[in-house]
Amino acid sequence: MKPRYRFNIQPKYPPHQPLAGDWAGVEKGTGYEFWGLRRYLPGDNCGHIDWKARARSGELYVREFLQDSAYTLMLLVDVSASMGFGDKRSLAQDIAASLAYSALQNSNPCGLLLFADRVIDYQAPNASARQYQRLRSMLQKSRPVDCHETRLQSAIDHLTNLLPSCLGVILSDFHDRPGSLNALHSVAASDRSVAHEILALHLLEEVEWQLPDLTGQVPLQDLETGEELNLDLAQQQRYQVAVHRWRQHRIKQLARAGIDSTVIINGQDNVQEKINAFFARRLAARV
Repeated sequence: MKPRYRFNIQPKYPPHQPLAGDWAGVEKGTGYEFWGLRRYLPGDNCGHIDWKARARSGELYVREFLQDSAYTLMLLVDVSASMGFGDKRSLAQDIAASLAYSALQNSNPCGLLLFADRVIDYQAPNASARQYQRLRSMLQKSRPVDCHETRLQSAIDHLTNLLPSCLGVILSDFHDRPGSLNALHSVAASDRSVAHEILALHLLEEVEWQLPDLTGQVPLQDLETGEELNLDLAQQQRYQVAVHRWRQHRIKQLARAGIDSTVIINGQDNVQEKINAFFARRLAARV
């Protein structure tokens, strides 16, 4: 089955492989290995202008590079109880399967780790022809796991203990407690931060991001702790401000740990464009 989305995956950092110099891709991109020269076009990065070619020819040329392709993609998919709210689980499955397809299509190994309050399942990275079906089957069989708290620590520990390097993508609603993010910080801020490049996608239902324009009382329940409260929609604006402030706090926590992240809202039709733009922004920040 073909994936729902088509992603252009590229690590922000050079591949952390023993033979990295032999692992450049075959397509042009924002890599490190020289591809060739072409005439300058409006909008090209001025930093890529080849001034020696300019001196020889009197024309402006820019340097092009081979696309980095030797990365190991690890997908860390949250299957805690809160991911069972709405259709977030399907969104995570579609994005994860599409990322896996994009990596494997370019012969990059891809693996999968399912986590909640612990590691639920793990498939080691592999670039074989059957790996896509293995990962897709594992995703489709996954179900939300009853747990009182989502813990990224166990997933990160598992990842860094087994793999010397990888490009990790966390797919989660990040309805976890601050302790888990502190654990991430200790990993990403260490000297292994480049070896284990980690980024995050916050997957949310639209109602978790923007409440509908309603009135009255709405009962809310935390699917993991079971805590309940009644929300007075007369206080909707204050609640909305608090929710967005809390999400920005999570994004900043991850950023301080060296983990870039972005919010993806289920039901919006710009998922592919937003994630590809996210990869592009990270690459632009590298140059």
